[in-house]
Amino acid sequence: MTTPIQAPAEKPRTCPECVAPLTGTYCHQCGTRPLGPHDLKLSGFLHEGLHELTHFDGKIFSTLRALIFKPGLLTTEYLAGRKKRYVLPLRLFLVIFALNLFLYTRPGIALYDMRYIAKNDKQGVLEKKLESNALKRNLTKDQLYDQINEHWQKDASFFQFGDVFFFAICLALVFYPRRRYFVEHLIFSLHTLSFVFLLGSVLWLYYAFRGLHPDLVLALISFAALLLYLWRAIPRVYGTSRGIALLQAFLLIVGLEITRVFFICFTLVLALIQTLHKH
Repeated sequence: MTTPIQAPAEKPRTCPECVAPLTGTYCHQCGTRPLGPHDLKLSGFLHEGLHELTHFDGKIFSTLRALIFKPGLLTTEYLAGRKKRYVLPLRLFLVIFALNLFLYTRPGIALYDMRYIAKNDKQGVLEKKLESNALKRNLTKDQLYDQINEHWQKDASFFQFGDVFFFAICLALVFYPRRRYFVEHLIFSLHTLSFVFLLGSVLWLYYAFRGLHPDLVLALISFAALLLYLWRAIPRVYGTSRGIALLQAFLLIVGLEITRVFFICFTLVLALIQTLHKH
């Protein structure tokens, strides 16, 4: 009598991400779906790419709508644990910050320009010192300005992330009686500064045609927009009344501007040191 040939036992399938045993299409531990033969075909690859693109776009658009028209909603949704409906706070901030940085460093419009500082030195002391330094290094004045601007832009871009942290500290101080976790203030700070940088990206259209220079009207528009944003967001996030929220919004803007002035001055001095002391 011949014994039947037994088929070799199938190797247990495990998740490629967390190595947990697979009992279905998706991993019950992390939700990953392992690649199948269909995924390695061109049609499957294009289908998955289209799905991810439309899913991401839909999340971006809904996030931007909430950010602009429903101040504070993104923060309350995140703190309530509903994280999949919108783009995560840090990712949203980084995307908008990168867009803002790209726009304001385009040729012909720089956010940080030593030429403007030198022109507004009425006595001309700074400009003379920079010209003297340029001659010693066999550079033109414009070449030296460009080097300073390059260092200033890099330093300011790095320290601009400090705005998020220091604005969160301002929030913690203003709302200290409410005993919130610092991360809660940090999330609200990320959303608020995402709005600020998004507004700055819109205002870039004006600067692109008129040049980057102080404009009182735009400064007032920016101040009013941020004040309105915070006035509407604070009651939703912190539960304060509208009247108190207006005062708190004003104090927060003052704190934010003080922080910005400090960072601008600090990074300017740092850029001068990096450039003028370079051998």
